[in-house]
Amino acid sequence: MGTREGDGINGKYLLIEVPNFNNAASEAEAMGSYLRLGAVKDPSLAANPSAPKATGEDLAARVTSFIDDTRKRDGCPDFIPEAERQAETAKLHTKGGWRDHSDGNRITTTRGDKVEVIKGNYRMLVLGRQEDTAGWDVSGGHIQDATDLWTAATTIEWVQNYDGTWKVTEKTEKGDVDTTYHGDTFDRFYGNKQTSITGSESPTAERPNPVCLSSTWAQRIESYTGSAACPVPLILDETWAGQITSKTNATSISDDTTAQTISSTTNATSISDDTTASTVSSTTTASLVSDTTIGEVQSVTVGNTSDITIGNATSITVGATEDVTIGGLVELTIAALLEVSLTTGVSINMGPKAELNLTNRQELSQFRTNVKNICTSVSSAESVSTGAYNLMSGVINLF
Repeated sequence: MGTREGDGINGKYLLIEVPNFNNAASEAEAMGSYLRLGAVKDPSLAANPSAPKATGEDLAARVTSFIDDTRKRDGCPDFIPEAERQAETAKLHTKGGWRDHSDGNRITTTRGDKVEVIKGNYRMLVLGRQEDTAGWDVSGGHIQDATDLWTAATTIEWVQNYDGTWKVTEKTEKGDVDTTYHGDTFDRFYGNKQTSITGSESPTAERPNPVCLSSTWAQRIESYTGSAACPVPLILDETWAGQITSKTNATSISDDTTAQTISSTTNATSISDDTTASTVSSTTTASLVSDTTIGEVQSVTVGNTSDITIGNATSITVGATEDVTIGGLVELTIAALLEVSLTTGVSINMGPKAELNLTNRQELSQFRTNVKNICTSVSSAESVSTGAYNLMSGVINLF
């Protein structure tokens, strides 16, 4: 037993020490173990990285703080100011109590139960027989992993959001995740922002852009975005790709869109859309539908197609357009229809064509050329007003 006096530190201690238990020839190779209860024998050596090896204080110097020392917890329940927490941690190695060290192994076996109750903080540091540190920090009621080999941090701080609460922030870098889960899962997110980023616009050799694969097999798939009671104010979907291939095989496809304004813009080198179905039904109800395509578009439909537009529809084509229909075609427009072509347009019918106008029809043409093999005109009354009338005919029959 001994007594420590001076330098404002008074107290007693009990020291049990076994120095050089391996009978080494030199002090550098000597291994020792000791247990000290009570006051610190020599505070100048406590947590001193230059202390002799036999004291073990060079290892103790690696732990001098806790994550809760600087965590923001102003206003949380049982709040303790940051300065007070740091002042208590500063006495970690000089406060005294229980201190033991061994240059050998320490093995503890317990056949029954073991209970540890810690009123203060807890921290464990494992060097792994080298300088690859890893460990646990349990302080302030929270747990955090720590390692030098890879970045994995979980920080918990008290914030004033939601009328004051603990906020968890998790960060991980350079790690593989392989998860196999059997059971039901429920994911719920509440907050001001949810962001998911894969790759970057400027990939590097260290951070390349990945190959993304998503496969789903299910008995039923349902996806809902917003609702009638709480619609999403804005949805922005933007895709840039060199090639887009979409293939859908289904017995029945129903697409119902209701919106005041729909704007769709596609910029791509090539777009191929292959749809095979018994019935395809697409209904769009909107005040204005604007569809702009810049590039080459090829659309092939095999089967019955019904396209119904109720409202104003504007279709503008800048460039050549080829529309081939093999089979019956019914187009019904219940509203004003405006078609504008800024280039040459060609319409070819391989069968009979009937055009019925239930009201007046007006054709406004600056130049018009009609080339017909056989022309038959039936009218109850016909009036022609022209500045010049030229007629070239081999035979004129008047009945």
